[in-house]
Amino acid sequence: MRNAIAQCVEQKAAQNSEFMLITGDAGLGVWDNYQKDFSAQYVNPGINEALCVGMAAGLALCGKKVVYYNIAPFVIMRPYEQVRNDICYQELPVILVGTGSGLTYMPSGMTHYAIEDIALALSLPNLNIFSPSDSIQARACFEYAYNDNKPSYIRIPKAGEPNLIESSASLDITAPQILYQSNNHHIALITHSSIAALVLEVGKKQDISVISCPFINAPNERIIDLMAQYERVIVIEEHYKYGGLGTYLMQKSKRMIEILALENAFIHLIGNQDYGREQFGLSIQGIEQFIACPPPCKSYKDYL
Repeated sequence: MRNAIAQCVEQKAAQNSEFMLITGDAGLGVWDNYQKDFSAQYVNPGINEALCVGMAAGLALCGKKVVYYNIAPFVIMRPYEQVRNDICYQELPVILVGTGSGLTYMPSGMTHYAIEDIALALSLPNLNIFSPSDSIQARACFEYAYNDNKPSYIRIPKAGEPNLIESSASLDITAPQILYQSNNHHIALITHSSIAALVLEVGKKQDISVISCPFINAPNERIIDLMAQYERVIVIEEHYKYGGLGTYLMQKSKRMIEILALENAFIHLIGNQDYGREQFGLSIQGIEQFIACPPPCKSYKDYL
């Protein structure tokens, strides 16, 4: 997905001389071509996240279309005050792109995990939040954010994720995307980001509908209407259980939703992403076990 976003950024820079990219010393070669081709539309202030966000806001006030790119914790967590005051309060159409969603950067330790970023982002008024499941959705999220007049946060994993949907120029990113449709309306698995590939594998294997929700706080009730068609709804996400998509949808729908996600506890493990998923029940086997034996919960209020 990272490369898909990079392609979108380069395309917009070529089309719009007022387009600006800010990076906080991040990218590891992703932006080499951009720097060569659009040097006047690129700023790298170094490891200075608050300055990056403040600069993005200032450029937006001057009429520039700005993207700030960095590892997710350094986009939404470290400069949180600047995102809140400089961008969201003034409702500036800055696009924040955070790479390394979930446990993507697990080898780097807990400072680089993005497992509470949605909770932080949802607390900010005016901020659209996107968590695409593949590069096709990532492009659609970026296009929506670029053409919208609001602040946006796009969280992406890294690279190499499989495409889960067919390419479509008319993809409506404000609508939930059905990755697999079962004729049985007993269970629906709702997910987002790269773990959607594992959820889809389980859904196809067990003939359970799988729904991707790339626009976390979409400005409509389509996901709520879709959920109403199913007896049992399970949200599976690589994020803390509290403050993620699952609890957000429960608050909106006022119905019981089961959530398979990370417990709210600091992680003291180092390993790759697959290792982390196995440890916290987010592997294929863990997902299958959760579907078969969910934890007891009497009411949606037990989660809130």
